[in-house]
Amino acid sequence: MKILQPLFLLLLSFSYAIADDKETEKKPQQYDVNIIIFEDAHARYLNAEKWNSTATTDDSLIEETQIKPAADNIKKTEENDTSTDDFTNIKPEILNHEYKRMNRSSEYNVLFYAAWRQTGLDKNNAYEINIEQLKNNHKTTSENNLTGYFKLVLARYLHMYGVLEYHREIAIPATDVTKTEAPATAASLTDGNVENTKDQTFSIDLHRKMRSKTLHYIDHPMVGILIQINPTEAKTDDSD
Repeated sequence: MKILQPLFLLLLSFSYAIADDKETEKKPQQYDVNIIIFEDAHARYLNAEKWNSTATTDDSLIEETQIKPAADNIKKTEENDTSTDDFTNIKPEILNHEYKRMNRSSEYNVLFYAAWRQTGLDKNNAYEINIEQLKNNHKTTSENNLTGYFKLVLARYLHMYGVLEYHREIAIPATDVTKTEAPATAASLTDGNVENTKDQTFSIDLHRKMRSKTLHYIDHPMVGILIQINPTEAKTDDSD
């Protein structure tokens, strides 16, 4: 019996060592991010008297994990080894139903419909993803477009940050070229009344604390954003 006891303890310690190795080999959690960005087809808030072209979607931007403006961020997608290797464009399936309904609506124009897979990282290691590096699965007919960045941060909850710019073509009627009033939209003008057009930019600084597997809507006077983030199993070496 005394001989078997050391052998049992040896086997037990060996099993613990194997369990520890499996824990260290466990890959970090990955997430599938699905997003739809759309504009108001009638631009009903474009000429609002109290409209401010720079607006945030969440007052909590002042908290410690606030994303820096894209121009000042020290970890951009095109620098510091942060590239498309850090995320993978995937087929947007989670919000497919919402996309189809919105695409049939005359009230909205879809601008951006994409999905990507990335690892959930803390605020010190999270990186920005340039929207131009994401595959837009919507063939838009709108003359308006988006530029900017997204950043997913993993804390107690998921946090989605973004610094976006919404570029809108504004038509200026010939009779209003010298006036200071807000310009009319291109859809409301005839060819004979248009003197020229200009690109007006609206800044959108967004932050949303999110639960996974939950659809979130981020409202803005000029655009709307639907986001859902689902956890997914990390790929193993055998699956390649």
